[in-house]
Amino acid sequence: MRLTLREKELYEILKREPLLSQDELARRLGITRSSVAVHISNLMKKGVILGKGYVFNEAASAVVIGESCINIDVQGENEKTAIDIIYGGFGLEFSRTLAKFGVNVKVITIIGNDDIGNEIISRLREREIDSGNVYRPSKVRSCRRVSFNHVLAYEETCTWKEYEKALAVKEWVAVNCEWLCIDPQFQKNILNHLAGKDEEKLPYLSTYRVIQYPEEVPEFLRHYSTLVLGVGTDHLDYYIGKIRAWVSDRNWVITDGISRVVFFQNQKAIDVLLLPNQSFNIGERLPFLLAGLIYGLSSSYPLRQAIRIGIGAAAGE
Repeated sequence: MRLTLREKELYEILKREPLLSQDELARRLGITRSSVAVHISNLMKKGVILGKGYVFNEAASAVVIGESCINIDVQGENEKTAIDIIYGGFGLEFSRTLAKFGVNVKVITIIGNDDIGNEIISRLREREIDSGNVYRPSKVRSCRRVSFNHVLAYEETCTWKEYEKALAVKEWVAVNCEWLCIDPQFQKNILNHLAGKDEEKLPYLSTYRVIQYPEEVPEFLRHYSTLVLGVGTDHLDYYIGKIRAWVSDRNWVITDGISRVVFFQNQKAIDVLLLPNQSFNIGERLPFLLAGLIYGLSSSYPLRQAIRIGIGAAAGE
């Protein structure tokens, strides 16, 4: 989680000497006792301190912003028809994937006051995910999608305006974490929403995207510090050349999910080869690669090792 300089000072002192009084902390830092109390309160809100006695939370903190929904997929026809009901969406699935790694997760998503919404809450709590920032407007129904043979036919979703209202209420949570993980459909909207804020004080903005040739990599993605791109094998080198100059200070990786995952250092592309049992579908498994990457980086692993962790997650190892 991102801390102010004063919060970092306070944190380091309390880690070494957790029994210090607030008066002593104020004397050492040269501030008032009431200021110390405010900083400690902020550390508790950010999840760094878990409660009285200065119990510290060592897990990385992430906030996931995105849709949670129910997907109904109808396959076949007549007597061979099969109907599958799947709870998913970036908000639900990505937060659950991060939680499996032990990351401390909060989720900002919109659901209705209906049975679908109740089930989504239940699934979040199964993974001990903080659902206190789930937004449940009284006149909104939970998102639904209906597909026939995996082709989307109908959808009932929430608009960005509704998510903007949720963010207006939950913005303090969104900007006071270490990793802000963003649903691909809201990538540009979130940047517009955060425009004007000091980038140095924002969380690490993280997302993924599948690029279909000849689509260009959107310029706005430059603002994301952690990004996973998926492209077709035939065009992997083409897109590596396109983004090489963008990523000198970014944790960006690009992959076809079949042959290799590529990361960048000093504008040099470095390959991590995929073994035969490590291939994965970029259309479905990129979020798992991103989640493993975030976990590895938050645990202070080198980028190559963090990528290896992400590959394992994407390949279902």
